[in-house]
Formats: sequence, structure tokens, C-alpha cells
Amino acid sequence: MKFLYKLERKFGKYAIKNLSLIIVLCFGMGYILNIFAPTIYGKLTFSPYDIFCKYEVWRIFTWIFTIPGQFNFFTLVMLFFYYSIGSSMERSLGTFLYNIYVLGGMLITTISCLIVGVYAYISGGANELYVMTLSLTIADNMGIGITSAMLQSIFFGFALIYGEAMVMVWFIIPLKVKYLAWLNLLLLAYDFINWPFLIVRVSIVASIANFIIFYFVYKKYKSNRLGAFAQLRRKKQMKNFKVLRNDDFINKKEEISSVTRHKCAICGKSEKDDPNLEFRFCSKCNGNYEYCSEHLYTHTHVE
Repeated sequence: MKFLYKLERKFGKYAIKNLSLIIVLCFGMGYILNIFAPTIYGKLTFSPYDIFCKYEVWRIFTWIFTIPGQFNFFTLVMLFFYYSIGSSMERSLGTFLYNIYVLGGMLITTISCLIVGVYAYISGGANELYVMTLSLTIADNMGIGITSAMLQSIFFGFALIYGEAMVMVWFIIPLKVKYLAWLNLLLLAYDFINWPFLIVRVSIVASIANFIIFYFVYKKYKSNRLGAFAQLRRKKQMKNFKVLRNDDFINKKEEISSVTRHKCAICGKSEKDDPNLEFRFCSKCNGNYEYCSEHLYTHTHVE
């Protein structure tokens, strides 16, 4: 955690705010391109064949536009849901740590898929890469691709923080987030076993690995959170605390003792001038005016 704190102090100002909104907008742009400009959309997806055989390296970064399944009414619900849980995580973890979790997961997934692509190229050449790309395209269209695995990783992180929160499954069934996370984990395990495509399995493993790393980091972060905040608060208090020297204390005491409690509004006399002098407030004056016994009955009332 000390390493993360150091990173945050050094690079926290570069963290991307509202990262969830940016991801949802990228998916939205991907859906628009897939419907109205499929050729352009095809140039943005993660394609091992095109990366290694056609040297289209930009696909390593633009796969965030890959749509997690076909467009329908539930797509809008899904995008809004992931925007909501991502925003909640960003508020709880802070922008920097949330960036580390999401972008770190994307990095782990990308590197893992590239390693699989290198292995396929060495073992089977261009034909193996083409088959891998075709299988990944099928998986993406069915909502089991690399972007779907990334979203599942975000959901698992949300379940770790807000496990007791309730969600309405299909707008009907109320279910705690932690139980829904276990159900999604079982579905991922089913997909891992039944899908024969290696790159799909690797993307699933990468998303789970990212969550496992986050799990141990968050446990330590949560246990040290109050202690870290207490230390920061104490340092701030000590910074603003000024220690008085002995002579400063004497001067402060003299300043306090020099303040008078009573003062006549006419002659300006106070109890320091005459300890036996009496002072009274005039009830007929408009305001809080105090007078000595000499001027209490002889002054002109303030209207």
C-alpha cells in the first residue's frame, strides 16, 4: 500500500476522472459504428491475425470500442448499470485507485491475449491466428469476449465493496450484489469449461486474476484506511499547531489581563481606574451603553 500511496502522490493528478463514463461512451460509439459503419468498427477490434500479420498495432489500444454483445433494450440497461457501479467504486476508492484497477485489468487482459497470439503464431502460423480471431469475434458477438470479461471484473470489484447492496434482476427479482457476483462467477466457470477457444479462456482468467489482485490490495487498503487518515489528520494538526514559549505565554497572559470588563461611555473610566467604581447599563438608551455612577443619571439618552 505504501507503494500505491507513493504512486498516488506522484501521479494522482494524471488520473482520469469519470473513467466509467468514458468506457460507456466508447461502448456506445462501438455500437453506433457496428450498425452504421461496420468497416471502421472492424478496424478497431482486437484481432490477433491483423495485429501480427498485417501489423495493425492500434488494435491493441482500440479494442475498448469492441461491443459486449449485440444491441437491444437490455444493452442500454447494462451500460447504465456499469456506469453506476463504476461511479460508485470511483467515489469509494478514489479516482487514482479506481484507474489502477480498471486500466490495470485492461493491461493484464491485453498482455495475456498478446501472449496467446504469439503462441498461436509460433505453433500454427497465420492460419491459427485467423481461427483465433474468428473465435474471438464469435465470442464478442455473444457477449463472452474480452470486453465482457473486463466488465465482469469491474462488477466483482463492486461486489467486494458493496456486497450487501440490493439490485433488481430483470427488474423483478431483488438480490444482493454478493450473491449475484457468485452467480456470475459460476457462469464464467461454465463458459471457461465449455468454450473451446483458448483466447476466450485467457480473457476470463485475466479478468479473474485482476480481481484477485484487487481483493488483496483492497483488504489492506481497507484495514489501513482509518489509520492513514488519522495520521494525515494528525500531521495536519501538528503543522497548524504553534508552540508558545514561556515569554510568549507571559505576553499572552498580560494581554488577556489588560482587557477591561467595564467602561463608561461618557468619561471612558474603567475598573482599572477605580476598583470601587460602579457601572450600570442604561435601559432607556437605544443600545448597550454602560455608564459609571457619576454619569448614569446625568447623560443624554441615545435615541
